[in-house]
Amino acid sequence: MKKIFTVLLFGFILFNSSSIAQINTFPYVETGDNPVGWNAVQGIPIWSLGTSTVSPTGNLNDAALICNFFAYAPGPDGLIISPVFDFTNLSHPVFHFYVAYASYNNNNDSLQVLVSTDFGNTFVDLPTPYRKSHNQTPSYATVPSQVTAFSPSSVSHWRHETIDLGSFAGQNNLLFAFRGVCAYGNNLFIDNFVAENADTYAQQNITTPGPYTLNDLTLNFNTVGLPPVSGKIENDNPGGGVVKVVEHLNQNPVPSLANPVINSNSTATTHDGSIFTPNIIAPDKWYSVSYSGNDWTGTAVYDIKIDLSLFISVLDITKLYIVKRADYTDSWECLNTIVTGSSIQASGLTSFSDFAVAGDSSVNPLPVELSSFVSSINGNDVTLSWTTSSELNNSGFEVERKSIDSEWKTLEFINGYGTSGATHNYLYTDKNLTSGIFSYRLKQIDFNGNFEFYNLSNEINIGVPLKFTLSQNYPNPFNPSTSINFDIPEDGKVSIKLFDISGKEVAVLLNEFKSAGYNNVKFNASGISSGVYFYRLESGNFVSTKKMILSK
Repeated sequence: MKKIFTVLLFGFILFNSSSIAQINTFPYVETGDNPVGWNAVQGIPIWSLGTSTVSPTGNLNDAALICNFFAYAPGPDGLIISPVFDFTNLSHPVFHFYVAYASYNNNNDSLQVLVSTDFGNTFVDLPTPYRKSHNQTPSYATVPSQVTAFSPSSVSHWRHETIDLGSFAGQNNLLFAFRGVCAYGNNLFIDNFVAENADTYAQQNITTPGPYTLNDLTLNFNTVGLPPVSGKIENDNPGGGVVKVVEHLNQNPVPSLANPVINSNSTATTHDGSIFTPNIIAPDKWYSVSYSGNDWTGTAVYDIKIDLSLFISVLDITKLYIVKRADYTDSWECLNTIVTGSSIQASGLTSFSDFAVAGDSSVNPLPVELSSFVSSINGNDVTLSWTTSSELNNSGFEVERKSIDSEWKTLEFINGYGTSGATHNYLYTDKNLTSGIFSYRLKQIDFNGNFEFYNLSNEINIGVPLKFTLSQNYPNPFNPSTSINFDIPEDGKVSIKLFDISGKEVAVLLNEFKSAGYNNVKFNASGISSGVYFYRLESGNFVSTKKMILSK
């Protein structure tokens, strides 16, 4: 007879989404220790907070979200609802989580991931529906069916899941929900939820052993997992699964919430036989890899190969490691690494997670260690600030900007500090932008001409001003040219006229229809004499006048 299993219930509270600040800082990581903004909607309390015996990173008795299918007869379902997310500045949002699940007597419990764009009034399937159950092939279960209450007792009981949210790029007011549907099976555990932006995203169906290339990664599957089980409902991808690769570019250092960032290494070797603990992670590229084909019937065995031909920071390929971690909450672990052509390779892997390239800074120094690169907006001014923790042969940085319909444009060159082990802070303000969406990057240039790009992780959205504004011309006094900024909150005809001190109209600087936004007009006064002048802006019912001085 099946025993009833219960866990201590967490006090989930229904909420008004519109009253909660949206998540707009990424990566967003939730481990279950303090799930602010997460809520449950359920009749029978199948969802709760509890602990797993072993977490995805190997921690004992670690906080996790549990769906208790073990205790209830078939039928109950419930939602766990995320905080409100704002993907306005993300080009390709994704989220990851880890799942561990066993059935009972092969009962067909299931999990769905849903989305709401109306503050939780309705939840619907994702554009590519995520509906997983025990009886699918591959199965949602990560371990075989068992008659005792399940709790993951090994990191191998967890599977890394990735969900592509690219269709929601640029949107806000988004809620996501896990929906569990009970079939009187066993316990399902979810842990380490991560929402982030993908610089590139790729996926492939894996159906037979062999090499599969996704961007700079080649995954050579020696096995894809066991073949479909007779009698199961095959509504997924029989005989294999889907591999998904999220690529991160120019992030230095690679973010990590774990301490140490890189575990001490005494066994893994590089291609030349060296054994050491790396002290740097190459910022050029790193990857999050997941695979749906690992289930209770078997797991894939594969090799991973990383093409280093586009890695600027690599000098000696024979002294590098491929390193692996579960996610942002885990420390990097060195893998035995060999060189094949311009690539490095690690073999015999069975789990899927984060991968990067690591080395020793005395052999493979980074040109510049950029520890942060952030932005702030004030009206239509954008301030960029970045910090280096060390610099090697650094001539400086070109600040570059592009809009959706333009190419990269160099704005300014900021001198570097050459070679320095100290921390240095940099600041640049891009003033008087028009309304639109902009991207920024830094081109770090060595004295020998080598360079590397660092992309700002978010796009900048300069919106429409809230009110009419006419700014003081700059420079003032001037000779012979000056610039006038003005803001209009609505589309309409705009005129700017120049008058002398007697009130006589001297020139028309602007007289045309303008879209709402931040604007600028240049004025060259080479054809008029020195003196005091007045310029007046009219648009709709708005009129504003300011004084300027021409001094030749």
